[in-house]
Amino acid sequence: MLIAVGAITRRRPKMFGDLLDSFARMRRPDGARLIFVFAENDTEFGVTDQIEAFRAQVPEDVRLELEPRPGIPMGRNKVLDMALEAGADFLTFVDDDEVVTEDWLVELIAGVEARALDLAGAPVQLIAPEGAMTGWNEAVLKHLQYRSDRRNRDRRRMVADGTEGEMNIYTNNWCLRLATQRRLGVRFDEALQYTGGSDTRFSLDMKAAGGRIGWVPDAVVEEPTPQKRLTLTYHYKRARDQATNAVILNRKDPVRSVLQGVMRIVDAILLVIAFPVTGKYGIAKAAHKLGIAMGRFRGVFGATSSHYDPDASKFHTEKAK
Repeated sequence: MLIAVGAITRRRPKMFGDLLDSFARMRRPDGARLIFVFAENDTEFGVTDQIEAFRAQVPEDVRLELEPRPGIPMGRNKVLDMALEAGADFLTFVDDDEVVTEDWLVELIAGVEARALDLAGAPVQLIAPEGAMTGWNEAVLKHLQYRSDRRNRDRRRMVADGTEGEMNIYTNNWCLRLATQRRLGVRFDEALQYTGGSDTRFSLDMKAAGGRIGWVPDAVVEEPTPQKRLTLTYHYKRARDQATNAVILNRKDPVRSVLQGVMRIVDAILLVIAFPVTGKYGIAKAAHKLGIAMGRFRGVFGATSSHYDPDASKFHTEKAK
């Protein structure tokens, strides 16, 4: 068995280096060979020092290629092509601002093989960034952690109920059986260049083509959330853009989406009124609900997300260029 361990990166040298260090420390599945395949989504290489340091730590083949066309789906397709060209049996993905736990890959491959999954996802645990946080940062992080923990519990329950095939799988912790990809030809939709959601579209296309979708509850990665994303403004915008994508990609009913948006606005107003009781956490929750409401409306009326537009790069990179 040959497993391609993949990631894309863009102007996050420190975080990418932390991810590489966690790859070096992780356990390898018995009887498997590994190849590391990375794509840098930029006009020139910026992480060659990190790659060379990683090569000195691991015995496996480590490959880095440039994808100069801007956009997350372009980078993901580059890594997919690298894995296919290497003749790999599986391709995994994590984000370049995450770190994997010691047993991550062992658990992920074991879960995929045990249930003959074609595309699998697994949990992401959000952890606090280094350094001091404001009260508002802490409130946003607490709400993000609450939602993440609830989602992970719900998905574990779906595995037990046998309904895991209904979920969508995201590349923040992801494993693809490449024999199935070769047969079905599913790729990341490059029309979603800046909107986000190309992994959702991949998951929907895989399900529509008959691929078996599943969840591996014990294959955990951790994400130290940067402080600049722990603001009410970013929290609102992220919820808005995710909701916009959900309406469009899942072809949600327009009338129902508008009604859901109105309900979220009512919820947000009640949370603001309850501020003396719920405090900053309640306001963070209200910002998220308001974002969902606006996203529902935007999706219904034809607006698209620009969450990963170059103008927003300061939120998704460590440094400007």
